Amino acid sequence: MGDPRAREKWTPARIFELARSRGAGGAAPLADLGVLTICVAALHLSPEAANVPALVAGGIVNFFGNRHFAFRANEGSIERHVVGYTLVEVVALALNGFLYALVLRAAPQSAHLYWLVRLVTSHVVFLFWSYPLWRKVFRMEAPAV
Repeated sequence: MGDPRAREKWTPARIFELARSRGAGGAAPLADLGVLTICVAALHLSPEAANVPALVAGGIVNFFGNRHFAFRANEGSIERHVVGYTLVEVVALALNGFLYALVLRAAPQSAHLYWLVRLVTSHVVFLFWSYPLWRKVFRMEAPAV
């Protein structure tokens, strides 16, 4: 009767899953900033040139952190997980950019709090876009019968 997902409750297990996903997401900027620092300080790349490898490193840490730690999706098709995760993140990037710009335009007095605006808007995108879709991407596949 109806969609079983509509009845899905915020159980302690799901809340811990959300917390683990947030934790995996917290490790990604550390990898990003670490690679950025190494590229600029040790390899003498320009910050612009170091941006792409740093973002890629953060994305890889986020993917594996969510796949293995948050959603415990150690089984299943890694190819399907990579494609699904990448599609979710491409849209999340656009949503983050759009929402951040929208808030700064709607409340120009908040421009000096740009870092807070970034934290709030990216958290909104995480809660309402990335996390729900990652749950689908990393859902364990039913065994073939």
